[in-house]
Amino acid sequence: MTLVEALPEATLTEVAAWTVRDLDHVSDVRAGLQETLVALTAAAGADPPGGAGGPALDRIVLVASELVTNAVRYGSQPVTLRLLQHGATLAVDVVDHRPDLPPVPGTGGSGEGGLGLLLAARAAAGIGWFRSQGAKHVWAQFA
Repeated sequence: MTLVEALPEATLTEVAAWTVRDLDHVSDVRAGLQETLVALTAAAGADPPGGAGGPALDRIVLVASELVTNAVRYGSQPVTLRLLQHGATLAVDVVDHRPDLPPVPGTGGSGEGGLGLLLAARAAAGIGWFRSQGAKHVWAQFA
């Protein structure tokens, strides 16, 4: 599987963002994302699929956590998680300031990494990456 260099849908706009300082902060960011997703769902007048939190929201949080962890471990600070939305479409965009290519998903051997991107590709409707103003963005979109 290849990670495509592409922008997410242009109609998506930022609805929330978190700065991730280090790996110890990932759980706080994950909790903030979960709360925001539940609030967005409630504001739309819908119950999350599967109840409070729901499997669809859990999948978004899991993918965001994987992408953020990769950025903190292998990217350069600052690392930012952005939540994007347009209607029922949501996306997470993880920004770090190491503008080199992301690793090829799933090519690392046992314990060598790269599986988070593979998981993201399987769990999301689409994933990609792009460079902008000295930063690398890796995103995942959910319909």
